[in-house]
Amino acid sequence: MAPGLSQLHILPFRVAAYDKKAGKMSFFDPSRKEDFDFISGTRMRGLARSGATPPDGFMAPSAWQILADYYKSMTNK
Repeated sequence: MAPGLSQLHILPFRVAAYDKKAGKMSFFDPSRKEDFDFISGTRMRGLARSGATPPDGFMAPSAWQILADYYKSMTNK
């Protein structure tokens, strides 16, 4: 074992995903897995580049506009 590794503590974290029923980001509930949409960074960038909008409640519209403008500008370069 590497030095110091015995003192390493792994902290679990809760996974957030878009809750289609609630219409917002929420912590994933495995008992309702069909209600959740995992929006990856790759998918988000694709939506932004194409001018599509994410589901309501995914991100503040003003923040989305900043991302969309940035990724659209990158496709022109």
